[in-house]
Amino acid sequence: MSSKRWIKIWFIIVITIPIVGIFNYFIDPYGLNSSQNKFYLSLTNVSKPNILKLKINLKADYYLIGSSRLMRVNPTVIENYLLDKKVFNIGISAATFDENLMLAKQVISNNSNFIFGFDAFTLNKNRLNNIDLLNRQKKYKEALTSKTIISEYFSLDFLITSIEDLHKRISGEKLDQFFTSENNKEVRTSIDGVEKFLKNIGKDGVENFNNFEIVAESDIIQLAKTASEDDIFIIYPKHYYHYVVNQKYQNIEDKYFRAIKLLVNNTNAKVWSFYQINEITRNEKNFDENGWHFKPKIANMIFNRIYGDDKTTISPKNFGILLTKDNVQKNLSRISNKVKSYQ
Repeated sequence: MSSKRWIKIWFIIVITIPIVGIFNYFIDPYGLNSSQNKFYLSLTNVSKPNILKLKINLKADYYLIGSSRLMRVNPTVIENYLLDKKVFNIGISAATFDENLMLAKQVISNNSNFIFGFDAFTLNKNRLNNIDLLNRQKKYKEALTSKTIISEYFSLDFLITSIEDLHKRISGEKLDQFFTSENNKEVRTSIDGVEKFLKNIGKDGVENFNNFEIVAESDIIQLAKTASEDDIFIIYPKHYYHYVVNQKYQNIEDKYFRAIKLLVNNTNAKVWSFYQINEITRNEKNFDENGWHFKPKIANMIFNRIYGDDKTTISPKNFGILLTKDNVQKNLSRISNKVKSYQ
């Protein structure tokens, strides 16, 4: 290749790369600079390793840690309650306990706080033997320990997301279109469907409930003690058929409840539980197919329950309870008995 051609290529690279970085910075589809006037799906979508690294390094005030349920949680809803606080979503679809613990430690080391989804399936230690999940965790760990920061603004996937964002704006797509579609989706949920769903959920290699055993108690205690009084753990709701199945198979309910008690008894953080049978969890219209994910409208109710006061709250009074060392055993026993009455 001639020297002139090398010079042309070098010149194109020198000009193009800064333009890509500037374009991504100002389009800001992930809400890194501001979450206002952003597409909800871009704010809530599962974080790729390089984007998650950017969010961590930008040191927001609060981070949403958890699984794909967080795709239904708009960070701006929480920001509206916390006023001048910045909130980032760093959820990982089908997250493992080790991944979430790793994120929690990173957040705390940055002097930030977290809102942590304490889901049953993430606590299954047998998922940690899955090679695909182990490889994914390695990628996230490598991203978090990498020294590069600014270069992430020049990544191809960031550019593609920015172009898609611009296209959606030109096309007139509404910012909340994904949430509106989710809320309006018609589904049917049955106990047989939930049982079949949970038994087959491992078909892609991610065996969420197979050989269900809780991770080591020492790891749960470590997570609990990592948190401060400004952090929050949330036991998110599912359709109540899941609670019936949890009680029916592998002693999932008993194992999960022991983990919850361990968490509550060893942390200074607030622990909110929405694991209940009430008008919210009995209504299939509040969840997606098979009752696995709550709809975005329920996410709004959850955080209104946590942050709202008696004058502003729209959530039913029996939706969500703040667990404490004094009431956790009584509350979980009451739920267990109520689940039995629905079988």
